[in-house]
Amino acid sequence: MTIEHYIVFIGAGGALSDELAQLEGRISNSCVIAPAVKTKNTGLTDAAIKSAAHKLHEKLSSDDEPAQVARLYLWMYRPTAAMEFARVWRAFGHASWVEAIPISYVDRLRPTREYLENRTREIRRLLHTISHATYAQRKTSPFSLPLRNFSSGMTGDLKGYWYNELDDAQLSRAVRRFKSRYSQMKNATKQGYRDDKALIFKPAEDTECHGKPHPIGSEVKTFFCGRFRYGVSLFPGFHFDVSAEKSPTIQCDLWTPSGNVRSVRKRRYVNIFPNDYILPEK
Repeated sequence: MTIEHYIVFIGAGGALSDELAQLEGRISNSCVIAPAVKTKNTGLTDAAIKSAAHKLHEKLSSDDEPAQVARLYLWMYRPTAAMEFARVWRAFGHASWVEAIPISYVDRLRPTREYLENRTREIRRLLHTISHATYAQRKTSPFSLPLRNFSSGMTGDLKGYWYNELDDAQLSRAVRRFKSRYSQMKNATKQGYRDDKALIFKPAEDTECHGKPHPIGSEVKTFFCGRFRYGVSLFPGFHFDVSAEKSPTIQCDLWTPSGNVRSVRKRRYVNIFPNDYILPEK
């Protein structure tokens, strides 16, 4: 079966995990990942986040060629503190569409499952808009940009929870605004987009993508961000040919997916993928 919907829930106890498992029979082509944790670890604890990330990585690793239509949803009960949400965001990056269930649903098993099921069906419309910008319009939209290495206030905005509680119309307007800001960065001569470091990010031609998933690295978060952006599939192999705008070679520091600094000198260009994986590696 081709999996179209990966539904992840963080911090479920045993009973809720069993209840959520019923979604696989109610949402076609879905995979539910809601690992049961001990009572002391329910909610947005480090142990619950780690368990959900491990199970999702395990499942995605067995799917070498995820479908273009694949979607990734991340669920939790609404955080009671900003630091709880920050932990989730750090663990899953910008790979998943993140949703919170009202705190009033805690300990109500069936209502929680029904809320998640109904809201998932609503989110599909939103993700269609995101997918169009990320997949079909990948060469003219900022939604596949490597968010560490493209230096811009726009990518700073994209790193945040920018789509929180937007309806269909609001989301479409937000996408158009991001695209408009991105188009203003176009360098017509070099056929790429200029960032604040005067680097040119030229979208790769389809023939250069080779139809393979992005390099995934050794870290779980890098893996997620190499497959998905805001809950939608990335175009397999899509990357940017990055060069310097004002010199024949790159002379600057870049970031690896894990956040380490990599000094790049005397190279005409490097390839940078949406998850900030850089080739060549040295």
